[in-house]
Amino acid sequence: MSGVIEYLFFTPAAAEEFRRCLQHYALTWQEEQEAVQGATVFKVSEAIDPAIWDALDQVFDALSLEDQYATEHEVEDETASSAVGLYLQLANGQQTIAKVDPDMVNRILSVLSVEELNQFLEVIVASVEQPDDSAICKHNSK
Repeated sequence: MSGVIEYLFFTPAAAEEFRRCLQHYALTWQEEQEAVQGATVFKVSEAIDPAIWDALDQVFDALSLEDQYATEHEVEDETASSAVGLYLQLANGQQTIAKVDPDMVNRILSVLSVEELNQFLEVIVASVEQPDDSAICKHNSK
C-alpha cells in the first residue's frame, strides 16, 4: 500500500472494535502485530473518501482513550513505573517508540490535539533525519 495511515491499539477489545468499523465501511486494510509490545496496527490506504476519514478519526480517538484506560489498569504492579509510548514513523518506514512520562503527555494534550502532537512529532523526526543548520530567521538586506 502506498500512502497509508496507521492506527495502533494495545488491547484486543479496542482492535476488534476498530476492525468492525473498517468492515462497516467496506475498507481494505493490512493488519500487523507490532513487534515491541504486541499492539495491533491497522494500515489503511489514504485513498478513501474524506468523510470516511473523519468517521475513522472519531472512532479512533474514542477507542484510543478506552485503550489507554484499559492498558493503564491492566498493570498489577503498583510500584512499576509507567510510560506512554509515542510511535515515531521514520522515513525508511521503520517505527520506533519514544517512552515518555504519561503526566507530561497529558499536559501536552491539555493544550494540543492528538493530531497537532503528531504533526509536531513528524517535524522533529524529519529534522533529526535531515539536519538543517541554517538560521531560523534570516535578515533581508535592502
